[in-house]
Amino acid sequence: MSSSRPIPLSPEAALKASMDLVARRRGVPMLVSLRSVAAGTAAAPSAAPTTPAAVPGREDAPRHDGVAGSVSDRQLAELFEEFHARLAPEAPHAEAGVVAALQALAYTVLGPDGTTLTADSTPTEARTETAVGSPLSGCRAVDASETAADLRAGNFLRLMNYHNTPASWQDELVDELRSCAQRFGRVDAEALEHFALTGTWRDGRPGLLPVFYEGYRDNYDIAAAACEEAGVTGWFFVCTQFVDTPADQQHAYASSHRIKLVEENVRGERIAMSWEEIADLRRRGHVVTPHTASHAPARDVRTPADVEREVTGPKRLMDRAAGGSAPATAWLEGTSWTGASTADEAVRDAGYRFLFGNTMVQYLHPLPR
Repeated sequence: MSSSRPIPLSPEAALKASMDLVARRRGVPMLVSLRSVAAGTAAAPSAAPTTPAAVPGREDAPRHDGVAGSVSDRQLAELFEEFHARLAPEAPHAEAGVVAALQALAYTVLGPDGTTLTADSTPTEARTETAVGSPLSGCRAVDASETAADLRAGNFLRLMNYHNTPASWQDELVDELRSCAQRFGRVDAEALEHFALTGTWRDGRPGLLPVFYEGYRDNYDIAAAACEEAGVTGWFFVCTQFVDTPADQQHAYASSHRIKLVEENVRGERIAMSWEEIADLRRRGHVVTPHTASHAPARDVRTPADVEREVTGPKRLMDRAAGGSAPATAWLEGTSWTGASTADEAVRDAGYRFLFGNTMVQYLHPLPR
C-alpha cells in the first residue's frame, strides 16, 4: 500500500488517544461493519457471505471519503488487519481485539490527528448491492477477517459516539460536527436504510452518524442545536426509564444504572430529557430512538417481563411521544444480534430496523406480515 506520508500514530498510540476521549467523555470516532439480517435467520458464524449483485454503473474504481487524499476502502481493510495484528496478537478471534482495532483505526482516519493517506493506483473492490430481503453479508460472528472483508467491500459505517454534552463543550462540539459535515453526508433513518439496501448514499458522499447515548438533558439543550448549526442529523438513543424518573431522583438513578455524569450534572436538578423534548427533536428532523429502558445489557433480558420492560415498552413509549416508528435500539455493552437469544427475538419482533453494537450496525429486515 502506498501513501503520501506515514501513518501519524502507531496503533497503540491511536488506541490510547481514543481511550483518552472515552475517559474525558468526548466524542469518539468509530468504524463499524454494516450487516443485514434476513427476517427469521439465526447466526451462522461459519457461513460464507452471500454474494450480492453488483450495482449497475459502479465501475471498479478507488472509493474515498469524499475529500482528496482520504483513505480508500481497501486501504482501510489493510490498515485494520495491521492494527488488529498489533493490538490483539494473543487473542486474534476475541471481540475485544476487533473493537480495539476498529477504535484505533477510526481515530487514525477520523480523529483530530487523522491521516491523509492517498489511495494507491490499484482499484478497490466495487461496492455491491443487496436485493431487498436477502442478507447483505449474513449474520456472522464477530471476526477480524469478516470485519476486514466488510471494510474492503464498503460495508461499513462511520460514527461519532457521544454521551454527555454539557454547555462548556458547546463550541468544541460545533467545530467537531462542522468538520464532519464538510467531509461526509448527513444520515437519517431512511438514508441509512437506503444504504443498507442499495450500497449507495443518496447525496453521493459517504455518510457519518453523530450518535448521542443515554438521553441526557444536555443532549437536547446543547447537542441538538450543535447538530443543526453544523448541518448534520443527530441520532439520540434514550433510556426511557431515565426520562420517567422524577428529576430529584435522576442523579441517583444514573449512578446506579451505569449512566455516567459530569460535573455540570447537578444533584436534584433534571438531567434527563423530557418526553416533550424528545417529541421536539423528532419534529426538528433528528432520529430519536430507545436505548432500552434502564440501560440494560442483552444478557439480562430473559423473561416476557424483561422483554416488555426493555424492548417492547420503550419502543411503544417512543413511538407515541415522537410519532412514527422508532428505527433502532442498542444494548448496554453493545451486544450484536445473533438470532439465538430471547433478546434477539424481542428486538426483531418489536419492529426495530437497526441494532447498533460495538463492532457492527445490523439491519433487521422486517418480518413478513
